[in-house]
Formats: sequence, structure tokens, C-alpha cells
Amino acid sequence: MPGAVKSSENMTKHLTEAEREARRQAEEDILPRLVRRKLKKPAFVSRNKQANAYWNQILKRMEGLALLDDLDSEMLAGYCSMLARRDETILLVGRLMERMGVTEASAASSSADMEPEDLLEAVGKLNVLNGKLHTLDRTLLQYAEKLGLTPSGRVRLAQQRAKAAAEPEPDDDLFGD
Repeated sequence: MPGAVKSSENMTKHLTEAEREARRQAEEDILPRLVRRKLKKPAFVSRNKQANAYWNQILKRMEGLALLDDLDSEMLAGYCSMLARRDETILLVGRLMERMGVTEASAASSSADMEPEDLLEAVGKLNVLNGKLHTLDRTLLQYAEKLGLTPSGRVRLAQQRAKAAAEPEPDDDLFGD
């Protein structure tokens, strides 16, 4: 897990003024609200009603942030698709529990009324679905981190941009410029 990140205002590391300015500029490119970039929505997201809703919601919430460009549209589409799959899996768990006659209030009493084979089968199905949910949640968090949709992901991107801006170009010292 990444460590706590610091903004340029509260850094105690000894940086040159050029390094501090590059860090500040990179943070401004990531953290504040800027211009919106138009991302092209992949067709498979448009066909999936839930993934399409997530796509629109995320872009609306990211309005003005300079985080993603058109190269990131496939990754964002995959993230939205996984969010939709997670919702479908949660619905399946709910339906299975309804079919078993299990509610939170009656979980102990209804499981006693079931045949042991039916109970084992239902528990097995719930375990499989819960395992899928766990895997989807982990994958979603990884996608969110890579896309800069988490606070630590945004600061990581700012740090990378600052580092790239602070490094001199290999040809900078040529021709006496």
C-alpha cells in the first residue's frame, strides 16, 4: 500500500526552486478543476445501460479535472463495466437469499427449515458470489488507482509529472543553449 502523500506546501524535503515549481505545476495540473477533455465512449459501454450510467456519472464528477485523455477511455470503460458487473452480482446475491427465504431478521429460523442439501447448495452459491464480489472490488480499486480516481492516485500522478518536468531533456546542453 502506498504511503501517505504530501502536497508541495507541506513538504520538508530540500528541493531546488525549480523542483518545487515543477511539483506545484504538476499538482495544479492534477488536483484543481481545469478544462474538460472529451473522451470517446467505447461501444460496449453504450450497449450496457448500467456501465453507460457509470461512465456518464464519473465524467460528470471529473468535470474540469485534467486526469484522463482519450488514451484512457478503454481503461475507464473497463472500470465502468466492472462496476456494472459488481451491481449485477449484488443483485444475484439478493435474489438467491430471497429464494432461500432468508432475510436478516429470519436468517437463523429459515435456515433451520431448509433441507441440509439445499442449505449446503445455497451456501456454496453465496460463497461463490461473495468471492466474485471480493475479486471485483479489489480489481475496481486497482483500476481507480491507475486512473487517478483516488486521492493517492491523483497525487501519484502529480508526483510523476513533477519528476518528469524537473528532469532536464537529454538534448538541453547541446549547441550552447
